Amino acid sequence: MFNLDDLLKATNGKVLSEGNTIFNSASIDTRNIGEDEIFFALKGSKRDGHEFLDEALTRASGAVVSKEINIDFRGKTVIKVEDTLEALKSVAKYLREQFKGKVIAVVGSNGKTTTKELLYHFLSEKYKVLKTEGNFNNIIGVPLCISKIQHDTEIMVLELGTNRKGDIRELCEMVNPHYALITNIGYEHIEGFGSLEGVREGELEVLPFVHTVFANGDDHFLMEGLKYFRGKVITFGIGENCEFKASDIYFVDDHIEFILNTDIASFPISISLVGLYNVYNTVAAATVALHFGVSQCSIKKIAETFVPVKMRGEIIKLGDFEIYFDAYNANPSSIKVALQELSRRKKGIPAVAVLGDMMELGEFSEHAHEQLGILLRDYGIEHFVGVGKFIKNALRYVNGQIFDTAEEAGEFINRNFKGPHLLLIKGSRAMKMEKILEIIKKGN
Repeated sequence: MFNLDDLLKATNGKVLSEGNTIFNSASIDTRNIGEDEIFFALKGSKRDGHEFLDEALTRASGAVVSKEINIDFRGKTVIKVEDTLEALKSVAKYLREQFKGKVIAVVGSNGKTTTKELLYHFLSEKYKVLKTEGNFNNIIGVPLCISKIQHDTEIMVLELGTNRKGDIRELCEMVNPHYALITNIGYEHIEGFGSLEGVREGELEVLPFVHTVFANGDDHFLMEGLKYFRGKVITFGIGENCEFKASDIYFVDDHIEFILNTDIASFPISISLVGLYNVYNTVAAATVALHFGVSQCSIKKIAETFVPVKMRGEIIKLGDFEIYFDAYNANPSSIKVALQELSRRKKGIPAVAVLGDMMELGEFSEHAHEQLGILLRDYGIEHFVGVGKFIKNALRYVNGQIFDTAEEAGEFINRNFKGPHLLLIKGSRAMKMEKILEIIKKGN
């Protein structure tokens, strides 16, 4: 919650019209804006938020603009600034400076969103927590989240994303975190970073801002990058040298059971999630929660009832098909662990890997997709269906069918696969792999 004075101090804006002076949060979307929110008219690559100002002011309490607009302000608060995005960032930075609670940044190549959601639920057993929604982890999504701070907020859990060098640093200059949870370092956004070393350098831009890091102790490449960090490092994982580690891991059809070993005690946990990677996500979140004094009992209870984040590791049964749906995004590291889980789950049932292109790999694209063919072969996946222009490189090592669109792939699956099959559906967001699931549903 913030007021007009806060806005003016943060942005040095000019008041064009004054109405309501207290706002619950900022918004950029007229489709779901609330009456106590203020609309920031951002200029995008395709649309300009100023085009929707009239619609926004029918519901919102006000707006922040960077143009002279000839419309009826309807008695609402309207502020003019030089740049609306910079104004949004300035408001978030101002509110962060007033915030007296703790800020936890969640960074890493894979697992950020699920880990952040688990951590939010664990911490919420004891604290009033604010978190970034979904994967809105960029220079727009993070300040929109911070604008929702309330007077009783105690902890912010902020997922920070990066596509290139400088992204994490820019976000941290705004959110100034106390703690960082680093899930892992993998082959993400290689086009923007140029190398795996570049990815690590980008993720570790968080280090100068924090005093404590919770890190994946099994990721030796990550740990190598932390060796000069002068703050406290607390490790999690499944390896012997990790301070907080999972052991006795037992995979069941619809859940995973393991023992979480801490520095003072061990206790069993059951999660309704799939894949070894979700053991890591759970242990990571539990490690931070325990550090903040959340009880073992609360962690056990929340872990047992936690459901997968939409499009991330869902198990969906449609007729004879069991679908492992993990189609929100993809990079070489995340597809590898997904194929490992597909192979583990087969148990005599034919497996179908339905994979879309991995984007933002630049000059590494051809080689990375070729490597998928080696993985498909080595994991003994019986069938392969690809979507996109890069995925065809996998055919150098395996047989399969390649389609230009997800819709074509879905129709092919409905026509050609009968009886019990286990399907993995995964690809980068731009490939719209969820359309395959929609078509399979129609066929069942």
